[in-house]
Amino acid sequence: MIRFAQIISTIFVFIFTSAAIACIFFPGSISEASGFNAVSDYGLTNVRTLGAPLLMLAVVTAIGTFRRDWIILVPASLYFLFNGLTRVLSLLQEQYDPIMIRGLILTFVLFSLSLVVIYIFRKSKTNLKQTNQLVSA
Repeated sequence: MIRFAQIISTIFVFIFTSAAIACIFFPGSISEASGFNAVSDYGLTNVRTLGAPLLMLAVVTAIGTFRRDWIILVPASLYFLFNGLTRVLSLLQEQYDPIMIRGLILTFVLFSLSLVVIYIFRKSKTNLKQTNQLVSA
């Protein structure tokens, strides 16, 4: 199960890294795909600045994956939760659009997977502590 959790966490790292690279180096493509029209250089700069926290989340998630530490993966999980809640708010405010539904479903699937990964890492850490206590007793 630990390997499965690490594989899922690695997928999170790839998602964060690819999103960061797209935001930083190809902000126009992000604008076109989402329907957001960043018409000025300042608008493109705003899209580019979204790449920094995404890249930071990729690094933190990679560290959590390598160390198998559930608490380090909480920021990624919170990102997916808040991203999903923001999408729900946008859906209610701006009405239905098919591209919004796809993003909403993907975000909550990633949030659910992150909860599974956190559960697996947390359970393995608890089992390891119990084993160490039995061995030392």
